[in-house]
Order: sequence, then C-alpha cells, then structure tokens
Amino acid sequence: MVRKRHIIVLLFLQVFFIKHFVHALPVLEFSKTKNIQLNQLPWDFYYNSTYEDIKNNPKIEPVKIDVPGNWANLGLPSSGYGTYVFKFRHDQPHEKCLAIKMYTVACSYDMFINGKLTRSAGVFSIQAQLSKADFHPNLTAFTVNSDTIEIAIQVSNYQYRNGGLWFSPAIGIADSMEVSDKRNIIIEAFLIGALLLLFSYFVVFYYIKTADKTSLFFALMCLFAALRIGSTGEIIFRQLSFGLPWELIVKFEFASLAFMLIFGFYYLNCLFPRDFNAIFFKAIQLVHFVIAFIFIVTPVYYSSYFIPYYLFYCGFLLAYMFNLIIKINMVKRPFAIEVGAATFLVVLAGINDIFYSQAQIKTFYAMPLGILIYAIIQAMVITRMFSNAFRKVEDLSAALIDVNKNQQEIIENRTSELNKNTHELEQSNQIKDKVFSIIAHDLRAPIKSLSTVLAWVAEDDLTYEELKKSLSSISKNVDTLNLTLENLLQWSRSQLNGVKSEPELVDIRKPIQEMIDLFKIQLSEKGLHLIYDNTQRHAVFVDKHHLNLLFRNILSNAIKFSHAGGNIEIKASNYGSKETLIEIIDTGIGMNQEALDKVFSATEHYSTYGTKNERGTGLGLLLCKEYVENGGGKIWIESKEGEGTKISFILPNSGS
Repeated sequence: MVRKRHIIVLLFLQVFFIKHFVHALPVLEFSKTKNIQLNQLPWDFYYNSTYEDIKNNPKIEPVKIDVPGNWANLGLPSSGYGTYVFKFRHDQPHEKCLAIKMYTVACSYDMFINGKLTRSAGVFSIQAQLSKADFHPNLTAFTVNSDTIEIAIQVSNYQYRNGGLWFSPAIGIADSMEVSDKRNIIIEAFLIGALLLLFSYFVVFYYIKTADKTSLFFALMCLFAALRIGSTGEIIFRQLSFGLPWELIVKFEFASLAFMLIFGFYYLNCLFPRDFNAIFFKAIQLVHFVIAFIFIVTPVYYSSYFIPYYLFYCGFLLAYMFNLIIKINMVKRPFAIEVGAATFLVVLAGINDIFYSQAQIKTFYAMPLGILIYAIIQAMVITRMFSNAFRKVEDLSAALIDVNKNQQEIIENRTSELNKNTHELEQSNQIKDKVFSIIAHDLRAPIKSLSTVLAWVAEDDLTYEELKKSLSSISKNVDTLNLTLENLLQWSRSQLNGVKSEPELVDIRKPIQEMIDLFKIQLSEKGLHLIYDNTQRHAVFVDKHHLNLLFRNILSNAIKFSHAGGNIEIKASNYGSKETLIEIIDTGIGMNQEALDKVFSATEHYSTYGTKNERGTGLGLLLCKEYVENGGGKIWIESKEGEGTKISFILPNSGS
C-alpha cells in the first residue's frame, strides 16, 4: 500500500514537472513566421560566468535580462564578461535547416547552439589583455536535431562603455534568412555606392565652378555619410574583408557622424547665408571639429563614454535645423520647400536613431535611408540652382544682343578682341566636351555593376559567396575610378588655371618604390616581373606630387597593356651633367603610329582596353606630358605594335 502511494506521488511530481518546466519553454512557430526576433521574452544572464561554468555548475543562478540590452542596465560593471542563454521549443521536424542572424555584439563573443560552438567574433576571454574586439554581423546556419534549442552567447567586453547584445538576434528558416540577409547587405552596398557616386559627381562639378562651394560641401557630406553607413548596420567595410582593425571601424562610425553634420551645416549655410547666425555658426564649426578630433585621437573605450552626450548635442542641432527650415519657409527662400522636406526626414530619422541607439524604442536605424533621400533631393536642388544660373546667363546674353543690335560701331571696335578670345573659347569647349565624354564613359561602370548585382538579387540567382565576389569587383571598379577622377580633376584644373608646381630636390627611388608597392597586387595578379635597380641614387628637381602622379600613370599603363607573365623594367641614368633620363619599358601590346600621334593630343580623345579589358581614359599620358614640360623636361614614346612600349622622359637635376 505504501509502495503504491510512493508511485502515485512520483507520477504526480512527474506530471507537475512536465507541466511547469517543460511546457514553460516558449514555442517558436516557424511555420507561421519564417523570421523571428528573439526579443519577445527575457533571456537568462550569468554575469562573470562562461558557458562552461554554467554547464559544470548547475547551481549558478541567472538573472533575467531584456535583449537587446546591456548588462550595465542591471547595475553591473560595464567591463567584464557574461553569458546569455535562451531556450525554446519549435515546430520544425528534425534535420530541418535553421539560421540565426547575429548583429553587433560588444565587443567579442562565442555562440553555442545546443552545446556546440558555432560562431565567434573577435576573441572572447575572461582576461582583458587576451580579449580582442570585433564587430562582425553574420548569418549562421545549423541543423535541428532535437525538439528544444538552447542558444548560449558568452560575451566579453573590455573595450567599450557598455557590453552585451546591443541588437536582438533573429532566427528562422535558413533559406528565408539568407534571402533577407542578402537583401540587407545589397541595400547598404547600394546606399554606399550611390552616395560615393554623388560625391564623385559633385566634386567634378565643384572643379568646373570653384567659386561656388555649395557642391563641394554637399559632396563631402555624401562622402562621410557613405563612411557612416559602411561602418554601421551590416558594417560593409567588415563584410568586404578590407582588413580594417576594429578600432578604426568604430572611429569611422564616430568621426563620420561629426563630419557629416558639420558639412551638412556648411551646405545649408551656402544655400541660405542670410538666415544663419554668424556667431552661432562659427561656434558649431569649432565644437564639431573639436569633437571629431577627440573621436579620431582618443581610444574607443574613452570616446564611447562621450557618445551619449554627443547624441544629446546632435538632438539640439537637429532641433536648431528644424527651426531654421521653418524660418526659411516662412520668408519663402528659393528651394525652401524641397530643402525643408528633405531636412525634416533627416531630423525624424536622427531622432529615431538617437532613441534606438539608447534602446529607448524598438524600431531600426533609419538614418541611412533618410540620408540617401536627403542626398537625392539636395542633388536635384543643386542641379536646379546651376540650371537657373545658366538660364540667367543666357537671358542676359540675349538682352545684351538686343541692346547692341544698333551699335554697329561698338561691335566693330570689339571684333578684334572677340577674335582673340575665339581660340580660347574653342579650347574651353574642347575641354568641356572631353570632360563630359570621360564622365559619360567612366562613371557608368560602377553604376552598371551595382545594377547588375541588384538584378541578380531580385531574381534570387546570387549566392552569398557570389555576392562577396561581386562586391569585391565593384570595389576594384571604384579603385580604377579613383585614378580616373584624380587625372580628370588635375588635368581640368591645369587647363583652366594653368599648371602650378612647387619643385624640390627628390630622390626618385622613394616614389618609384612607393608605386611598386601600390601596384603589387596588380603585378601579382598578372604574373608580371618588374625589374628595377634601386642601388643608384638619382635626384631630380621637380614637384613631388607631379612626380608621383607621373610614375603612377605610366606604371599603371605598363601593367594594363602587358600580357600575363611579361616584363616591366624601370631604368634611370645620367643624361649629360644636369639632367636625369628615366625609362619605363614593357613587353606588352604596343601602339601603332596612329595611336602614338594621339596620346599627347589635348583635342583628340584616345582610349583603348588593356590585356584584361581594363578601361582607360587616355588622359594620363597627356597629364604626364604637361607635368614634365612644366618642370623643364621632355617626354617621348617609342613603341612597336605587338612588341612593347618604352616611355622616356628627362628631368632636371637642379633648379638653375
């Protein structure tokens, strides 16, 4: 009888345990929702305990913590380590593939799924000197092998003001999660690419009309906005494996925000100078440059403590900007409505991000999208400004023609002066045509690359590895575009303002070696052999910036037009007693006589493709000729089609 009672008691306890413990676990129904944020219920948190400590000592009692959240919110020290644990049941069959998306974790972690280490970022350690920080959002797939799943994330933080899970992990069906992950990465890559293209376009715009700095400040605002987006969210700079250290990425995040805001204020000041208080504007400049300097030179651990106060200051600036927009709309300034609408969106996005970054609301970072919309609207405003300016010039020209219609004597007196300016006008038109021809050909490639990748993603034809490879290809296109823009800007400036140089005595071995190091990857990819004897010293009297661009263009061409496995040789020798002869020889495809006649022409556009379809603008050698001759030297080319090319130039050894 006693034994039966014991059995009944045991059965009762078993039923009680199943009801109150097993069924207490939350159930995630992936059949209804493919992607689920793990922020519905608090997680268990074990401060100063690793996952191994928890497994070895079940008596360790956890505390409940909200995710996203920092353990400092529990009154614990911000530095240290701890383990987050979340258990749940699911409705998926065994062998089903799920995936978990991890976002930024402060500052390093190891993730275990059902006791198995599946992902790490940085180096987790219980000792500060052994811990290594890293922000690396990633997607991890795993196979379901039980009815319950335990996710444990051990986090260490010794490098930031707050440690823990800043963002809620997401879990779901692997295929659906991968599509969502790709989409997010593509969107951020597109935003960065679009902002960099706007930066490039409006920098060129500024050099065409340097008197008006509106386009320059807008271009710089776009540049720092791109850096801001690339160092937050999916952290594209980390996804592309640029090898940037963690601290540098965080400094990008902090400093880019400061510079983006200050150049945004510069831009608005150029548009509405009468509505800015001069003293207040100077104070904003000073404060922001001091803040940016602090972010750049101060270790992240200390500057991170300054961020909440800076965000409060940013909130004040956004309020001031909102008040300014109301003011310019009340007095009906030109473009006030467009600028006001765009700024209002940025203000709303900024307020949202400030509260979101402090875990006060659960939305998403809206600033990247707000910045792009703002940039597009402002680009339209600037374009309209210049269009209106050109229209005014045309109207004034028409009025001038009407006024002078009956003043034949004045026209005859000025005929000689007009004839004198005709050649300059034709040359200016040729410069304009060449500039826009180059822009039309060479700014199109990065846009086409982005469009192609987006089309692939829309059709779900792109794997994760193919995506990374495509982004790497886009990165190379942007590198090529960088040299093109540098040549374009330098050449346009020289045509409009003349070549300005500051010659000094330069040992050519250093710039040559720098160029060799710069093109080391391109040389390796083509298997090219570069021959250069750097034991002999040759000093030339030249502008060192011109010399660097000279070597960069010529060596770039030699690599571009050389076959795989070919040779490139750099020679330097005395040319008389007062000059140095430098020769760069390749065994590439060479040039025919027609090409040789065009490469140094300022009016004929000559460009061809390299041995691996590398695109050139035909501008580099023309720029080299101007720099060499401006420095008192001489340059010439000897080439034979199919055998190679030798570019020789003479530079003086002194300024006398």
